[in-house]
Amino acid sequence: MPNRLIHESSPYLQQHAHNPVDWYPYGNEAFEAAVAGNKPLLISIGYSACHWCHVMEHESFSQAEVAAFMNRNFICIKVDREERPDVDQVYMSAVQLLNGNGGWPLNCFALPDGRPFWGGTYFRPEQWLDVLGQISRLYTEHHHELVEQSERIRQGIAASGLVELPEKHDNISQELVDESFAQLSWSFDTELGGLRGAPKFPMPVVWDFVLTYQRITRNAEALAQLNTTLQRMARGGIFDQIGGGFARYSTDNHWKVPHFEKMLYDNAQLTALYSRAWSLTGNVFYKEILEKTIGFVFRELRSPEGLFYSALDADSEGREGLFYLWTREQIREELPEYADLLCRYWGVDAGGLWEKGQSILLRPSDDAEFASREHLSEAELAQLVSMAGRKLLNARDKRVRPGLDNKIILSWNALMVKSLAEAYIATGNQTWLDAALSAATLLSDRFFDDQGMLKRSLKRDGAAIDALLDDYVFLADAYLRLYLATFDESWVLRADELVKKMQPLFYHAETGFFWYSPEGIQRTETKAAVARMMLTTDGVEPSANAVMAGVLLELGHLTDNHEYIDRGSRMVDCMHRQFLAYPSAYAAWAAQAAIMANGITTVVFTGPDALRFAGIVRSRTLPGVVLAAAETGSVLPVFNHRFETGSNRIYKCRLNVCEPPVSSVVDLIL
Repeated sequence: MPNRLIHESSPYLQQHAHNPVDWYPYGNEAFEAAVAGNKPLLISIGYSACHWCHVMEHESFSQAEVAAFMNRNFICIKVDREERPDVDQVYMSAVQLLNGNGGWPLNCFALPDGRPFWGGTYFRPEQWLDVLGQISRLYTEHHHELVEQSERIRQGIAASGLVELPEKHDNISQELVDESFAQLSWSFDTELGGLRGAPKFPMPVVWDFVLTYQRITRNAEALAQLNTTLQRMARGGIFDQIGGGFARYSTDNHWKVPHFEKMLYDNAQLTALYSRAWSLTGNVFYKEILEKTIGFVFRELRSPEGLFYSALDADSEGREGLFYLWTREQIREELPEYADLLCRYWGVDAGGLWEKGQSILLRPSDDAEFASREHLSEAELAQLVSMAGRKLLNARDKRVRPGLDNKIILSWNALMVKSLAEAYIATGNQTWLDAALSAATLLSDRFFDDQGMLKRSLKRDGAAIDALLDDYVFLADAYLRLYLATFDESWVLRADELVKKMQPLFYHAETGFFWYSPEGIQRTETKAAVARMMLTTDGVEPSANAVMAGVLLELGHLTDNHEYIDRGSRMVDCMHRQFLAYPSAYAAWAAQAAIMANGITTVVFTGPDALRFAGIVRSRTLPGVVLAAAETGSVLPVFNHRFETGSNRIYKCRLNVCEPPVSSVVDLIL
């Protein structure tokens, strides 16, 4: 018989809907049951593409004996961390305070009011039963001590969720940014790319800072490490060599063996990163990876109406990665004439060999080197690999597919919209811009409620989850990137409207930063709120507060709003100690600091050729250059007094000083 999760729309919760565990979704019903029965809460958190979540579900949560003990002694709650990252942050913080680390599945034990007192991650079945027994006895026999511990943990969570303001504000300088990059560079893996050690995550936020720093300073070390990382990563098994798209991370330091799930947020951010790398270097390999990544997203994560699903599972037929693995015999069956050559190209039975005679497809050699060794031209090799890739992809599509998490999450869709706009700016591919505009319009139409507030994701029964800070901020950021791609001022106006709506919901006037969860909205866990978090570190996505600082700075210059500019600048100023000490965890702040240290420049194009002129310089402008273009008129304050009938004018202003206008892009020096 199904449990309560059968009524939930989350694929992760649906995966547990037929467990013998009497799961509750996160909400007041569960907390009230815990109070009524005087039982501790077991809050178990994961996501649909999580391999070890599947393992624990199969080993423990599907077993009648284990479920009976859980049902008898606990009120058991299942949470999809992607739907409810605010809940995940609270209980992850508790486990990290207790153990020094965390991960998923996350299993946290709490008092009936939601305050956590102990937790961990994955447990083997025998460990799990032992833990359950110990926690149950402690709750009965040492209840007072658990209450004291839960209060200490609650206070620790609350303290970790606040920004500590520096005693004095230091203006961001180039020296501070240089020092932050130098600190980060100590962690560079100069041979294999990425940061030293394993597992290796793509970490697009980090490499976006490195790219931003390189474009501003032209630092040779930054360019070398960026190139090594982007090339080695895309030639490894973490990148799907025939289907495109990146897996979540590599379990080794050679980028060979991925944890095979593919997430929208990774591929969105990497789309933007490879777009910018293509603009910077002109390396056609980056454009190839960009095209393949977008191709994967459109083919496998795009909904029929044009929005984007969340993830593909790591497992199929009960085995991690099985969908993506190949033997030499399977390749020979599909490509009898060229199998041996292509097996050498993809490292089959050599560098790509993994287990049970199956290989992960890699690109162990540079294409030019491989073509020379095989007495082929690069054009011949490219044509052969393209043909072979299509045939293998068609054959692979007949296999049992990994599960699809079809949640549509606002913040991740906003990341994809922004990245498609970036890809258009870098390449001029109109199809990508059309997809970005279509998705942005759908988000604007479907994710606002009757009160004009945003929702994080929509449920099939019409109910919705309230949007969090990253949903608002990433959408505003996407709107601004669409303005840069189209120079349609309506996107700036939408971004400004979002920022104004965020003020009463998230803003903390005392610090000048923004809470992660909103104020004044009836959320499902209202009666069990443990702590309100203010997040400033980067995770797999950039810190929403850091992105917000950038939105305020850019929007402030477009709307001539000095309050926005001052607030964004103060936010970055306040974080200088953090991005100096821990640049890999505060890379989004370091990127904003690099822009501030160099100074923000506005370039305004007006007149009959304004859009054409702005389009010419758009992909080549440095970070921190805010472009605005209009042919005949605009309501944006940045255009005030800058139109001259029938004439082209280009205005460049930097640090509150404007140069005399010029009439042609040829005369513009950036």
